[in-house]
This record gives sequence, structure tokens and C-alpha cells, in this order.
Amino acid sequence: MNRARMMVELLEVLNDSTVDGIWRETTLWGYLAEGQDKFCEKTGYFKDISNFTLTLQTDVAVYAIPDRIIQIMDIWNGTQKLVKIPTGDIYYGEGISGVPTHWDTDRETGFIKLYPTPTSDENGDTLLLQVWRYSQNDLAEDGNDPEIPGRFQRACIEWAAFKAFSQHDMEQEDPIDAGKHRDLFRGYVKDGKKALKRYQNIEVRIGTDPAYRT
Repeated sequence: MNRARMMVELLEVLNDSTVDGIWRETTLWGYLAEGQDKFCEKTGYFKDISNFTLTLQTDVAVYAIPDRIIQIMDIWNGTQKLVKIPTGDIYYGEGISGVPTHWDTDRETGFIKLYPTPTSDENGDTLLLQVWRYSQNDLAEDGNDPEIPGRFQRACIEWAAFKAFSQHDMEQEDPIDAGKHRDLFRGYVKDGKKALKRYQNIEVRIGTDPAYRT
């Protein structure tokens, strides 16, 4: 569905309108956008290597992580994958300059640090980020339609209804309805996880540890 239809369906669920109701339209859009983000967080949508890049700059080792990224999984320089430094470990190449070969994200929240530090020879080179991300664009911003697959888009509506009915400072607070919509959202998440496993051809196998086989 498109963005406009999503708002129509949410208002039908709330049995209300933003004109004479208690929820501002901007608030409801925020809830819908949050629903799409929560769906991505809880299911694993989306993971790709084509949407985010990092352009190297001379003598710059630290770069901000775009806010639509949930987690950086890998960084590639062409066909060469940079080595991720385990959380808490110290990389002894600190202060060395050259082509980056290692990276970490635990030195400062929201930033990537590269080792060695790029020089003028690397200035303008592009690294590819393989990421787990939210939608490319924030659903709350005008003109952005939902990005998650169509059969799961009502998850956004259920989350928004859950948040709207959970408002403690409004007479319309309805914990029973809020709980129902939260459970419906969880159902979409469960189905989304199953669908993602099929897309990725993930098999779940149960068996004994090979060490105990004879």
C-alpha cells in the first residue's frame, strides 16, 4: 500500500480522524515509521551491500555511521574484506597510515574507525558497507512510502495503534486494545522472520554433536 492508504487504515482502526481527534497527524506518522523500524529490528530486514558507502578522506580515520543503519556487518574495499576488530580488543596498528585493512565500531558510539588511517593516496576511494538496516527513507517524512514487503505493511499500522492506545495521559487510553494490536504486530514479526529464512534458504537442523557420533 502507499503512504496515504496506510494513514487511512490507521484512522479506521483508531475510529478517529486527525482533524477532530486527539492524535496529531505528525504523531501518528511517527508511530507508523517506528512500526516499520521495529519490524526491521525484530525480523532482520534488510541486509544488503548496495545502499551505503564510505568515501575515504586524507588523514581521517573516524566516520559517522548513517542513522538508517542498524548494524554494520562487513566493510569491503573492492573484493577485499576488511577485518573486524573484536569488541574490546586493541589494534596495535594505531597511528599507522595507509590503505585501511581493519575497522571497529566500539571506540565511540555511532562511528566507524578505520586502521590504518587513509592518506592522500586513498582520498576519494569508496568502501562498500554490508549492513543490516532500516528502510532507506524514514516513513514519517512526506513522500516516503513503506519499504517492507506489502504483506507485512500492516505491521506498521498495528504498532501505531498499539502506541496510540497506550497513551497514559489521554482519556482514550485503552490497554486492552493496545495489547491486541501489540499481539497482532508480533504475529507479523513472526511471519516476517519465517519469510526471511525462506529468502535466505536457512535450514534448521536438529541432531547430535559430531563429537558424540561413532
